[in-house]
Order: sequence, then C-alpha cells, then structure tokens
Amino acid sequence: MGKQGNFRGKKASKKENGNKQESKVSSQTSGSKKRRCCGGGCLCFFVLLSALLGGVGVLYSNQEYCTQLDKVLRQYAGNEMVDEGYHKAKDAWQFVKPYAEIAQEKGTELFHKVKESSEIVLDKGTELFYKAKEEIEKLLNDPKSTKDKTEQEQKLSEEKRKAEEKRLAEEKLKAEEKRKAEEKRVAEEKRKAEEKRIAEEKRVAEEKRIAEGKRIAEEKKKAEEKRLAEEKRIAEEKRIAEEKRIAEEKRKAEEKRKAKEKKKEEERIAEERRKEEEKRLAEEKKKTEEKRKAEEKKLAEEKRKEEERKAEEKRKAEAKKKEEERKAEEKKLAEEKKKQEERKLAEEKQRAEEKRLAEEKKRQEEKKKVDESKESEAKKKEAEKTDAEIRRLEEEFKKHEEERQMEEKKLVEQKKKEEEQRLVEQKRKEEQKLAEQKKKEEEQKMAEQRLAEQKRKEEDKLAEQKKKKEEEKKIAEEMRKREELNKANDEREGKFVLEEDEDVNFEKATYPKKDITNDEDYNISDLLDLGDDFIQEKNLERANDHFEQLLTKYPNSPRALYGKARSLDKLAEKQRSNKMLEEAIATYQKVMDAKDTPDELFKKAGLKLGEKLEFRGWNSKAAATYQNLVSKFPSDITVRKKLGVSYLLMGQNEKARRVFSDILDIDKGNNFARVHLGFIVKVTDNNPLESIPLLRAIMESNSKEIQEGKFYFQLGDAYQRLNQTEKAYEVYERGVKKGLFLSKYQRSLYNCDGIKAQPWWKPEETGYQQYLKILTDNWKLIRDEGMKQIDPKTGSFLPEQENLLDKGQWMQFTLYARGKKNAKNCAKVPKVCDLLDQITPAKSCVRGQIKYSLMKPGVHVWPHCGPTNCRIRAHLGLVIPEGPKIRVADETRTWKEGQFIIIDDSFEHEVWHTGASDRLILIVDFWHPDIDEKTRRTLDPI
Repeated sequence: MGKQGNFRGKKASKKENGNKQESKVSSQTSGSKKRRCCGGGCLCFFVLLSALLGGVGVLYSNQEYCTQLDKVLRQYAGNEMVDEGYHKAKDAWQFVKPYAEIAQEKGTELFHKVKESSEIVLDKGTELFYKAKEEIEKLLNDPKSTKDKTEQEQKLSEEKRKAEEKRLAEEKLKAEEKRKAEEKRVAEEKRKAEEKRIAEEKRVAEEKRIAEGKRIAEEKKKAEEKRLAEEKRIAEEKRIAEEKRIAEEKRKAEEKRKAKEKKKEEERIAEERRKEEEKRLAEEKKKTEEKRKAEEKKLAEEKRKEEERKAEEKRKAEAKKKEEERKAEEKKLAEEKKKQEERKLAEEKQRAEEKRLAEEKKRQEEKKKVDESKESEAKKKEAEKTDAEIRRLEEEFKKHEEERQMEEKKLVEQKKKEEEQRLVEQKRKEEQKLAEQKKKEEEQKMAEQRLAEQKRKEEDKLAEQKKKKEEEKKIAEEMRKREELNKANDEREGKFVLEEDEDVNFEKATYPKKDITNDEDYNISDLLDLGDDFIQEKNLERANDHFEQLLTKYPNSPRALYGKARSLDKLAEKQRSNKMLEEAIATYQKVMDAKDTPDELFKKAGLKLGEKLEFRGWNSKAAATYQNLVSKFPSDITVRKKLGVSYLLMGQNEKARRVFSDILDIDKGNNFARVHLGFIVKVTDNNPLESIPLLRAIMESNSKEIQEGKFYFQLGDAYQRLNQTEKAYEVYERGVKKGLFLSKYQRSLYNCDGIKAQPWWKPEETGYQQYLKILTDNWKLIRDEGMKQIDPKTGSFLPEQENLLDKGQWMQFTLYARGKKNAKNCAKVPKVCDLLDQITPAKSCVRGQIKYSLMKPGVHVWPHCGPTNCRIRAHLGLVIPEGPKIRVADETRTWKEGQFIIIDDSFEHEVWHTGASDRLILIVDFWHPDIDEKTRRTLDPI
C-alpha cells in the first residue's frame, strides 16, 4: 500500500487542479438534477465507487465480465459516458487494482451491485466520483485496517483461485481423457467399419474380376480359335494361290526361256551366217589382196630380174672393157641408141595409145551427142505423136459426144447386162472369197501343224534336257557312291576323312549365276531369275514389286536385295528421280552389309554403289566404297581404276597418282593407268614433255574406256606447247574422226547439238544489237571505272588461274560468273554493274562470265578452246594500244576502242601482245542465240 500511497502523492497535486475544474464543469452541466445519497454517508460512496472501479477492473482483467459490463454500462449510461468512464478508470487502475481483484473474487454478486448502483454513480457525474475518490484515499491512509483487510482478501483470493484452478485442471483433465477415449472409440469403430467396407468391396471386386477374367478368357479363346482357323484358311488359300502363282510364273518363265532360247538360236544362226558371210568376204578380200600382192610381187620380181640382167650385162661389159674398150663404147653407144629408139618407140606407142584413147573418148562423146540428138528427136517425135494423139482424142470426143445420145438409148439394155454381169461377178467373188477362206484355213492348219511340230521339237528338246539332267544326276550319284567307297576305304585304313555334304548339287555347279548366288538363294533361284528377266525386259515396276514380295519372305537374300536395287536404279533413271536413286543407293549398301553375300555379288553391288554415289556428287562416299572394294579385292585392277578416277573427281590428284602408279606396278602395260597418270602429269605437274609418252596410249589403243575427249585435248595441247603443231593437229583430227570434237579447231567438251558454229560473229547475226548498243554507248564510263581498279592496292585484278599463259602478265576482274553477280566486285564499279543488270542474256548465262581482262606487254597466251559451244563471247575494246592481236581458228584480228569483236571461244584461239602499254577489254558472254529459253534452264553451270 505504501507504493500506492507514493503513486498517489506524486500525481495528487496535478489531479486536484483538474478535479476542481471538472467539479465546476460538472456542477454547471448537472444543473438542478442533484440527488441525495441513499444513506450511509461516505461509506456508501466508498462502497459504490469501489464497486464501480472493481467493475471497471473486471472489465480490464476478465474478458467475459468486460463484455457483459460493457453492454450494461452502454445500455444505461450511453456511449459517451462509458467512454469517459473508461478513460478515468485507466488513470485510477493502479490505485483500485486490489479492489478490482476483490470485486473479481466476489464475482456475480458484486456485478449485480455494480449494476444497481451504476445509475446513481453515473448520475452524480464527475464531482461525486472525485469526492468518493477522496474518501477512499482517506480510508486507505489508515495503514493497519487497510493492510489487514488487504492481506485477508489476498489470502482468501489466493486460496479460492488455487482451489478453482485445481478444480478446473481436474475437470479439464477428466474432460480431455474422456474426449480422447471417445475419439479413440469412434476412430476404432470407424476403422473397423472402413476395413469391413474395404474387405467387402475387395471381395465383390475380386469376384467380379474373376468372372470378367473367365469371360474374357473364354472370349479370347474363342477369338483365338476363330483367328487360328481364319489364319489357317487364309494361309491355305495363300499357299494354294502362291503355288498357282509360282507354277504360273514358272510356266511363263519356262515359255519365256524357250522363246529366249529360240530367239538366241535364231540370233546365233543369223550371227553364224553373218560371220560366215563376213568370213567369205574377208577371204575374198584376202584372196584379192593376195592376188594383188602376188601381181605386185611378180612385177617387182620381173623388175628385179631386169635390173639383175642389166647389172649382169654391165658387169660383163666392165669385164670386157679393157680388152674391147672400143667395141664396148660402140656397143654402149649402140645400146644407148637402141634404148633411145626403144624409148622413142615407147613414147610413140604411148602417144599413139593416148591418141587412141582421145579418139575413143571423142568417138564416145560423138556417140553420146548422136544418142542425145536421137533421144531429142525421139522426144520430139513423141511430142508430135502426143499432139496427134490429143487431136485424135478430141476428134473421138466429138464423135463420142455425137454418139452419146445414141448410147443413152442403149443404157437400159446395158444396165441389164451390167446387172447380170455384176451378179455373175459377185458370185465369182464369193466363190473366190470362199476359196481364199479355205486357203487361209489350210494355211492356219499348216501353221498349227508347224506349231505342233515346233512344240513336239521343244518337247523332244525338254525330254532330251531331262534325260541329260537324269544322266547328270546318275553321274553325280556315281561320284557320291565312289566318294563314299573311298571314304569307307580311308576309314578302314585309319585315315581321317573330312565329312562332306551327301547331296552334291551337280546342277548348282552348272548354274550360270552360281558366282552371285549363295546356298539359300539357290533354293529360290527360279524366282530370282524371273525378277532378273523382268528387268531385262524393262518391266521395271513389276520387277520391283516382285523383289519386294521376295524380300518379305526372304529379307536377308543378297540377290533379292541386289535385284531390288537394280530395279530402283533403272526406275530412277527412267523417272529422273533423285529420291528413288537414293533408295537404290541404300539398297546397294544393304547388299554389301548383308551376311553371306558372295564375293562376286559384293563386288558388283560395290561398283554400282560407287557409280551412283559419283552421279549424285557424293564423291567422298564413292571413294570410301571403292577403298572398301580394294581392301577386299587387292588384285582387282578394275576396282583400283574406279578408285583412281574417284580421287580425280574429288581433285585429290596425288592420291590418284599413287593409285595409278600401283596399277602400273601390277600391270606395266595397262593403258588406262598410263593415260590417267599422263593426265595428272600434264595438268598437275604442267610437264607436257613427260606426259606425252603416257598420253600416247590413246593413239596406240582403241580401248573405249580411254577414248575420251579430255585425253586427246591434253595430248594435243602438250604437243602445241612443245611447238609440235603438226602432231597436235594429227591428234585433234583423230579426235574428230572418233566423234570427240566438233572439228579440229572447235574442241569444246560440253556442247549443245544442232546450233550454228562459226569462229567470228557479226553483231547483227547475234540478235543482241540492243544490248551491245547499251555497252558501246557507255564504253568510256566502263573504261574509267575499270581503270580505277588497276591499282594493285585495290586487289581487284587477279592473275589468270587456268594455266593458259605462256609468258607475261594477264589479269582479270570478274563481275559475273555462272549466272551469279559478284556483289563485292560490283560495289567497286557500281555504274558498270547497273548497265550489266540490263543485259539479261549475259547476266543469266550460267555457262559464261562478265569480266575485265588486263594484259601487260609481252604476253603470249597458249592456243586453247573454251569448255562449251553454248555461248558466244563479246570483247569490248577499252584501252587498245598498238601490238595486241587475237587468232580464232585460222583468222587473226585486233581490237578497237569502243567497239565489239564477237567470237565463239569454243574454237581454238591464241593471243599475243607485242606492244608497249597495257591492253584493257570487257569480256561479256552471251547465250548462243540458237539455244531456246527452255534449254537454257536445263543446262548445268560451267
């Protein structure tokens, strides 16, 4: 309580001033509404105020009392008064806290007292509150009474609180245990009910599942039985159909084979006849040649004898010269005289003969003239005769016209006669028709007889073949028995004998395609041969379907895979389909990857695969395929050739050189390897001298595999670079005879047929005058922009890269190539390229170029030909000093500034520059005017 007294002492002075002011306000506001106390003096006020403050304490310490008291106070006092009371209660809380605890212990009884007296306290207002407060403070100043009462009240409150807490704890514990027991019981019952429900549902579901399983199993069993029966039926039908189909195919194949054999027999007979005729002609030719040679030999022999005779006479004359010098001289003179006379006689005789021939020729000419005059007279007479005949006919026509009227009268009778004759003729024709029909029937019978005879012969042939097969089987059986006997003898002698297959297939040993057929494929060789026949007959779709069906049954058959690849290959070629070709390539690869592929079939498939890969431009894959073949067949030169050519196509000339050198190590006389090695030496090493002995093989051999234009081209070029021009043109002429070049001057290799060929062209012949005019009108602009790029710092002009330069410096600045614009270079000469964009036939030419050509003094360009005749080349002169000139074919010209010269560069051309300053031209390639737009779109770029 001391602390409470101190608390009060600190704040009393402040509150007293406030209380005085508040009492004044209260007295003013309350007015005449003053009530008297119910009695009991200050004690009553103390009790009522304590009750009020205790109730407020309860409000702050017990939520239940707080809520109920708040409702009561607000009901009776109003919101504003209650709020003001709360405010003041807060200030006095520390003071009245013990009384609040007593009020809390008193509980409901005190609450009702507060409720009964709240109106009085509230009505008295603030003044009464502070008076009560002062009275309470006075009472509290009595330390003894206050302390005893407070301690007693605290003790009772503490005991009551502990008892209540204990009771509440026990009740709470019991309630919690009861709740837990109840929850446990409910949970147990719920668990048991759930388990029972789940077990029941499980049992029902299991029964249902078992029933459903039985039903499904039954249905499945029935369906399976039905399916098996259906499959069995289908398989049986399929087997029967397949047997029928196979039998039909065998029959057709047999008929085809017979027809083929017959055709082959006829061809063989025809070939034999042809060969006999050729042999006869050759023999006659040989006899004629021998006769001619004998005649020549005879004449030579006579001449030789004459010369020997003369030599002998001369020798004798020499022997007698010393003794009979004079006589010999006279004799010699006489002999010379005689010879002169004989020569004169011979000359006279020759002149007489020439005169006779001339006279005879003259007589023949006179006779011819006489015959011609006779013929002309005969023609004249014939003409006169014809005129007379015409006159006669005219006279007859007149007579006929006169007689026509008379004839009309006779028409009725003639008609009757004609009708009779017509009937007779009709009857005759019918008889003739019957006779012809009878004749046809007889011919048909004879044809049937011939067919029957032919059939009988074929049957006899088949019987003979069958007999032959039986004999072969007998031989095979005898061989087998003999081997068994030998085996038994070896076993008796204690020797080890390898076991061999008991069924020696003699037929397989004689089978034409045994090298590409393994044991499994031999069992279906008839079907495989049938597919091959379809391919040979060019029935490609059927062949492909046939091999597809075979592969469904025999998916690992190498020959079936190869047959499918071949049919796809030929279909791709026919339909020009890359997709189908790629499928064929994949199938060829499968043949090589398959197990048990015979070596010969492996090689065939590999060669085909490499060929098709090269066609698609997949040269590295082709080279890998050929390398695989070389590793498997190292001694096979054909495979090595393919590998070497593949390397050449890839531009790997050193690898190709090694391959062809290896071939020559195996076969020194192999012309294929010699020619290709010579090509590499000429092109890669630029060594014409060493290349010629190797390339000469094309002149020494007629092998088709080396008769190519590029080899003749390089051999002739090698001779030209060694200044052996005659030999070069001899090579070119031979290339023309073999159809490799268009002419000895026009030696391009990528050509279009049927177009005009001439070395020099006039602008009006090209049809491109309007385009040429655009460029000639702006030639100075073209020159000026080109001149700016000559400086080496620009990096525009680059040296010629085609190995055509003999000496000097020749450079080019390309604007268009293969129909595509060089954007980087065109940015350097934009005005020129703006002009060129208008020249459609030039900028679209995929087999040409548009470029500046710069030539320094002292240049010589070797004779050469462009690669194609599909273009014409126009040269626009820009800077032309004295000295440069160009030869095309056999005509040489030069350039002029601002003018075009137009050539066909597929003809041989050669350039010199013997002047003192640079030559600059613009080269523009146009499509050849004879090539239409459709063809232009199909041509590959060069």
